[in-house]
Amino acid sequence: MKGIVFNLLGDMVEEQFGLEAWDAILDKAGSDGIFVATETYSDEALLALVAAGSEISGIAVPDLVRAFGRYMIPRFRESYGIFFEGHQDLKAFLLTVDSVIHVEVRKLYPEAGLPEFSYQNESDDQMTMTYRSPRKLCDLAIGLIEGAAAHFEEKCTINHDVCMHKGADRCELHLGFNP
Repeated sequence: MKGIVFNLLGDMVEEQFGLEAWDAILDKAGSDGIFVATETYSDEALLALVAAGSEISGIAVPDLVRAFGRYMIPRFRESYGIFFEGHQDLKAFLLTVDSVIHVEVRKLYPEAGLPEFSYQNESDDQMTMTYRSPRKLCDLAIGLIEGAAAHFEEKCTINHDVCMHKGADRCELHLGFNP
């Protein structure tokens, strides 16, 4: 996982819970808290921070990870606004995640372990995104979708019945769009 993700997690914790909470999370996770944005760090290091954050905040890990995804979108919009431009709605934006955004990220960071998405377009207001990743961070993907929905000022329902955490080989995110 890239250091930028760790830095954004620290920013979120500091903004929402204070610097003392971030320091406590770092201590509990055994981390020095120094992350270079472009460097790669172990998934275990991130999971340790999230587990510590859950214990300290009292927020369940899946809920904390989803909140982190929602938090990330406005920051990504500030730094990578070009990916958000030209899309009239959330669905159009989401259809570019795997074919445009992740392609560009891989050009910058070839070793980035990005998830893979495929899409089944059921209708104008329904789509299924299939998520595959050995990291099993489907809750982060859901939070990112929720954050993107807020950016596009749309409502989006997400049903997540098929999940890797329940033994499936993928997660299916059934999305309903309601601009």
